[in-house]
Amino acid sequence: MTQIIPIDQAQPGMMIVRVTAQNGPVRINKSGLITSGTMIQGLIEMGVQEIEYDPEQTVEICADETYPASEQTPTQALLRGQYDTRAQKTDSAISDQFNRSLFLPTVNGLPGQWRRALKPALIGMLMAIGGTATGYTLAVLPATITGLLNPPASPPPLVTTTPQPAPVQQDTSPAEQAAGPSVQEANSPDTAQNEPSQIATTKAEPEPESTPVEADDTREVEVSPELMARFNKVLTDLENEEERGTTTTPDTVVNVHDDIQRVDQLPARLLTRLPAMDFSAHMYASNPRDRWVRVNGEDKVEGDWIADRVQIVNIEAQRVILRFEGEVFSMTALTDW
Repeated sequence: MTQIIPIDQAQPGMMIVRVTAQNGPVRINKSGLITSGTMIQGLIEMGVQEIEYDPEQTVEICADETYPASEQTPTQALLRGQYDTRAQKTDSAISDQFNRSLFLPTVNGLPGQWRRALKPALIGMLMAIGGTATGYTLAVLPATITGLLNPPASPPPLVTTTPQPAPVQQDTSPAEQAAGPSVQEANSPDTAQNEPSQIATTKAEPEPESTPVEADDTREVEVSPELMARFNKVLTDLENEEERGTTTTPDTVVNVHDDIQRVDQLPARLLTRLPAMDFSAHMYASNPRDRWVRVNGEDKVEGDWIADRVQIVNIEAQRVILRFEGEVFSMTALTDW
């Protein structure tokens, strides 16, 4: 049968079953044998107020025997440091060290004299080297980036031309050609025997590359009959025109004046009836026959009609002169209406 008693009445040797009352927010689940009075004092400090124990499991614990302290001799006291003041000072210094604040450095953690003198010098040296390297990089980096983005143009490869040997042409007269078969027939046996030597002698040797090859000015130029006929026809036409005294003039002669009105200056009655015009190409030349414009997808020259209503009077360098229902006006090149 278990019993409930206050913690003050607990004795060493009692078997605690559970803690029935305690003080504090933390729940203490303590069960076991009480071995000493120190354990009871610890339970009291933890806030235990009442316990339940089992008398049947209670045992008797013998208290530790206290032996009287024997007297020490002066030699033993000296060996234990009772007369050494330096040992006491060391103990007190160690005690002060371990009772210091956690945010203060320890004696062993303080830097030495050589470290305090060398560390600023190393930091200054590193800062100087880093600043020099940074300045050099900033000075060289733009030129390097420009060189990478705009590489220098490579020189064009040298083209060497090797002169070709001029072909050797042998001009033979008709007499030599006629006499050729008879000579060959007469000397046919000797020709068969001396054929290798003749081939070796008649073979043309190419001129060395160092000497330039002169062009043969006496060579005849082959011209097609069709080209010659066209050339002769042009010459004949020019001679006929000179004899008649006529000059090539365009059928329509227009005096260009700066006072020609623009298309947007036409009366409203004409603007409403003016057809759509889209100029996509403009070709001006000194010869009136070579002038043309492309309007509404069709090529037109001077004198042609646009949509059978607007006539092209003149094609100038920057504009086109048009006529619509008796009114002459101008439009800028490559514009539309």
